[in-house]
Amino acid sequence: MRKDNSEFITGFLSESGSFVRNKDYFAFAELDDIACWVIARGLDNDQEVESAELAAKSVLGYFLQKPSISRYRIRRYLQEAHRVLQAESHRVRLKASLTVIVTDYARVRYGVAGNTRLYQFRNGRLQWQSKDQSLAQQMVDGEEIAEDTLDQHEERHNLLSYLGTPNEFRPFVSKKLPLYDGDVFLLATPGLWEKVNPAEMQDGLQEAKDPEAWIDTLEDVLLSKQEHVVQNYTVAAIFANKIFKTDPQKKWRIIKRVALILLVLALAGGGALLFKMKEAERIADAATGMFEHETAGDAFIAESDYPKALKAYSDARNAANIVKNKIQATLLAKKIRITQLIVDGDTAVKDEQYAKALEKYDKALKEMKGREDFNEPEILEKKEKTQSYVLVMQWKKEGDLLFEAQDYAGAEAYYQKARKLALETSFVTGEKELRTKLDEVASKKTGIDKEKKTLDGDKLEKQGDESYAAQDFEGAIQSYTLAQEIYQEIGVLEKVLAVERKVTKAEEKLNPPAAPPSAGAPAGQPPVQGTSAASQPQAVQVNQTAPVNQTAPINPTTPVNQTVPGNPVAPTYQPVPAPQVAPTNQAVPPAATAPATQSVQPPQANPPATANPTQEEAAKTP
Repeated sequence: MRKDNSEFITGFLSESGSFVRNKDYFAFAELDDIACWVIARGLDNDQEVESAELAAKSVLGYFLQKPSISRYRIRRYLQEAHRVLQAESHRVRLKASLTVIVTDYARVRYGVAGNTRLYQFRNGRLQWQSKDQSLAQQMVDGEEIAEDTLDQHEERHNLLSYLGTPNEFRPFVSKKLPLYDGDVFLLATPGLWEKVNPAEMQDGLQEAKDPEAWIDTLEDVLLSKQEHVVQNYTVAAIFANKIFKTDPQKKWRIIKRVALILLVLALAGGGALLFKMKEAERIADAATGMFEHETAGDAFIAESDYPKALKAYSDARNAANIVKNKIQATLLAKKIRITQLIVDGDTAVKDEQYAKALEKYDKALKEMKGREDFNEPEILEKKEKTQSYVLVMQWKKEGDLLFEAQDYAGAEAYYQKARKLALETSFVTGEKELRTKLDEVASKKTGIDKEKKTLDGDKLEKQGDESYAAQDFEGAIQSYTLAQEIYQEIGVLEKVLAVERKVTKAEEKLNPPAAPPSAGAPAGQPPVQGTSAASQPQAVQVNQTAPVNQTAPINPTTPVNQTVPGNPVAPTYQPVPAPQVAPTNQAVPPAATAPATQSVQPPQANPPATANPTQEEAAKTP
């Protein structure tokens, strides 16, 4: 193993300086055949997420998954760390400068994003240093400013590229550099290289026997400047005391073996190679699909189409699993969880399970707290609307209880209140149910009102019956009329007709029809039993109360009529209805056809002059 046949010693120091929080971070991993060191400096002000730590761990995580010194892999380490910072930028945009160095214990390659630095010393002298991705470095490269002014130039922190940048991310990755025994590397954040220049680093290295001693010297130099404000500073030293020695003939042996293998594969039809190629193609397609599906899911979230977003995120996670991108799969799993909660809440609302919907929305809001890739106000609105639905259903339930207790007025009040809220919140299902409930209440109230009016009508009809029995026909007619009006109002036709007959009967009692003329009596003479017009002067008085002029067919030429005009009270009986007399006329032959010599029944003894014969009595008259 390369590590056992080499000697790399690492020492580091990281301090917060004059600040409480240390935004710098350093980490490294030494495997059997390859090693990696990462130093980072956070550039944001987030108080909860340490962007430098997050980025450094991301780089090391990818390195451990795919350890390699290739330029492609190192660039991927930096790009994945950049994506992680973008994905975790919820409250503020996370950003960091980072430098990574990878060695196979014989060669080294490094990558830079931002202005964290790597220095290499050989034989005690500075061999080279990495270049910042800043405007000041660009000015040095363009020979606009002197190189020795770079560390203090005002544009040294004006970065052109860094992890988390919203623009195109373009990290620098070096070529593969050979190592020699005794090479020394120094990783530093701006807090150190701004105050300790390369000459001071070199001086300190000459007296140091190990990384810790050199780092202590560099810290002493830094603190000796006695600045009022000391920035976070982190420094890591790597002493490559012995590098791994490779067999110079091994390279050619490897080339020959590869050529032989390719030849065998070609002769064998290239089946295995073809399989590998297809597998590689499948993984490449999955990697492309992962980003495409995630982008589509984000677009669906923006359009509030959560079911489609859920499917897109699920497809993206499957693709991440194919390419074995665990970090991306973890990020997608969180999006899937939030989206699933929203979908579950919407489904529960459709199923009228409002308590369950509120639970889902609350969990979704908690999960998306601080995230900008989900529409938190929209979910809050869904929650408030669901709470209104719950209140509507509670009021409806209270109305139902009052309805069962036959408190229809109270039930109607609850139903009206609930329906108003349902209309305001577009609760269509609830509004429809409440409208049905209100119709039931109205039906009940109408039935009760009808029963009450029926009782009132019956009461008035009974009063009319009592008045009729007491021969108070006017009072009876008045009660019957009021009862009839009530019956007509509530539409009880049979009672209307029954009362109409009673009214007619009472009116007949109050205004009886005139008696028909007696048989054998002279034409135009009133029907008086037991007497004649010549012998009974009182019969003339009877004629005074009889509606002779209307009921009896009177011969206008009859001399009797000459004595009748003297009747002063005849107009009093004008209202007597003529049809009520008709049956009487059928029983009594018209006076005009009666024989003049027809015998007349003897009159009763002195009939009362004011007696007004009733219809029944007149019917008894022969």
